[in-house]
Amino acid sequence: MWLQEKIRRTLVNKLIATAEGRAHILNILADAEANGENRVFEQLLARIDDPDLQKFVRKHQADEVRHAEMFYSCVRRTGFEPKPVPPELQLISRIDKAVGGFLNRAIETDLDVMRAYLVLQVIEERALSEFSIFEAAFRPIDPETAEVFVAIGADEERHLKYCHAVARRYAPDEATHRATLAELRQIEAGEFAEINRLDFEVLQPLYKFGPVGKYFWPLLVRLAPVPTSTRVRSRLASGAVAEAI
Repeated sequence: MWLQEKIRRTLVNKLIATAEGRAHILNILADAEANGENRVFEQLLARIDDPDLQKFVRKHQADEVRHAEMFYSCVRRTGFEPKPVPPELQLISRIDKAVGGFLNRAIETDLDVMRAYLVLQVIEERALSEFSIFEAAFRPIDPETAEVFVAIGADEERHLKYCHAVARRYAPDEATHRATLAELRQIEAGEFAEINRLDFEVLQPLYKFGPVGKYFWPLLVRLAPVPTSTRVRSRLASGAVAEAI
């Protein structure tokens, strides 16, 4: 995992050396906030009748809308305009397809709620793992955007706490919760790795590799799926929803 994270940090640093590369990353992040998890919230609100839980779902939803606008503002500051992101580069859409579809399907049972929140959990885990990389990379080039990653990251930590608590509340038992989370983490890592591969193939000219790098880096990008940081996974492993709201 150390090597995979090192490769990821190096590639991010190379990509954001150009305004076009910075705009590309920020545009994907903005789209994920605007068109990813938001599609799940209305289904959850239709199923959850606990007023406290409804309150936090609506707060989570509002945060994602606000985050999208923050990232879109960062895109525009690079000199580029936001643009649509192809479905093959949308992480939550790829996970949706991999698990047989959940974004547009009614959430009807406690098991559905648990599974939806575990999907949200693995997305939040990825966001926090990536934000630490992006914040460090942007800091010397665009400190204002680096601070956006810090601010949104603080919200995502709270969201992750929501996900831990609600998924456990609706899980039929700990074994089901544990097995489903392990399955979704594996799926997410595979889809994230495939997005990286596809994205790298298109963006290679922006990396400005030398002759050796043009051969070397494509091989490294094809390494095994990148797991999320174990630090992120364990940091907020429990917590009551009431404390997080």
